[in-house]
Amino acid sequence: MSAQNLTGIHYTMPEAEYRMAPAIAGSDAKHILPPRTPAHYAAHMAGETKREQSRAMLMGTLCHLAVLEPAKLDAAFIEKPQGMDFRTAPGKEFKAKAGTTPILDQDEARAVRGIRDSIAAHDAAKALLAGCDSEVSIFGESHSGLWIKGRIDALKPGTIVDVKTTSAGADANAFARQSFALNYHVSAAWYWYLATLNEMPPKAFYWVAVEVAPPYAVAVYEIHKDALQLGFRMMQDALALIARCEDENHWPGYGDEVQTLNLPPWAYKQEGAQ
Repeated sequence: MSAQNLTGIHYTMPEAEYRMAPAIAGSDAKHILPPRTPAHYAAHMAGETKREQSRAMLMGTLCHLAVLEPAKLDAAFIEKPQGMDFRTAPGKEFKAKAGTTPILDQDEARAVRGIRDSIAAHDAAKALLAGCDSEVSIFGESHSGLWIKGRIDALKPGTIVDVKTTSAGADANAFARQSFALNYHVSAAWYWYLATLNEMPPKAFYWVAVEVAPPYAVAVYEIHKDALQLGFRMMQDALALIARCEDENHWPGYGDEVQTLNLPPWAYKQEGAQ
């Protein structure tokens, strides 16, 4: 199915179908943003950089489930009994019965349940998520002519909510650094843009940040207008560069010419301090 046929907002689209849809996701576009290059983006889109699901990715999926669909959490995994060894006959039998259902150790199970319970006890998070549709797939044609897509964690008229787990801390300073490092503001702009393309312009965008270690502390942040505008500029730059590279069928890397390389400024300050 073409991306054009998928245009619109899809509330029940399976994640696998969304990922297979031929459109550019915000997570794809980030591969062309500095310090990466068009060559990195092309390699990513060709599937040359894809990896098997890691344990961290599995935990991220379950943590999102804990926040967005907590009633489904207990059926989404099996907890490994303490002391069980999968090399023994009982362990092998237990693993065989589990089939494709993920098996979590006790610390992992405690974490996803702790996240679920912390969200349920947080007034602002509960209020934002109440009445939201979760895991909403959305498609549209950008002004650059590229077909783009996004999968929004939680959506209701006027409001977009993005759930983020963090091991660095959910306090404002730590989460701001994480947001900048991982281009969360670009994702915010991407979702906002897609919703607007589909005549559902948001009035606000929020992050629900939750720590992955005890006490599983939660914080809710509304994106600052300046951060959102920076995200829009970076998003438009990425889409324009992708469109140009596609037109020229040329995906350059760091450049073909010899460049002069200096050390970062802090290196000289460190030397002067000795």
